[in-house]
Amino acid sequence: MRLGDGRTLFVEVPAGMALADRGGEIAFTPEGVRSLDRVRVLASRVPSPPSPAFLVTLRDALGLTQEQLGKAIGRDKLTISRWERGTLRPSPEALARLDALARKRKRAGILLHGE
Repeated sequence: MRLGDGRTLFVEVPAGMALADRGGEIAFTPEGVRSLDRVRVLASRVPSPPSPAFLVTLRDALGLTQEQLGKAIGRDKLTISRWERGTLRPSPEALARLDALARKRKRAGILLHGE
């Protein structure tokens, strides 16, 4: 997969997450797409501004609830919820904390949630 910064990431997915469509092209199951989205988010830096979908996927990939993410970066659950719904945007300080948390988790070696 291509990342936003131009890097290419090669990912091996379980056979059950990919199949051939009618034309013989590779297609991913919904679970496969979610798994690839998590990998893409973890391999990227937090963009400014991040989309609500990016924030949801990042939190999911880190295996955190809204409350846990809020505690980890010094915000409350309601603020995280508002970011994920797109009614509020994270401040530059909050983005820096999100990015630092994601990098710290990646260095510690995290497993993708649900796999």
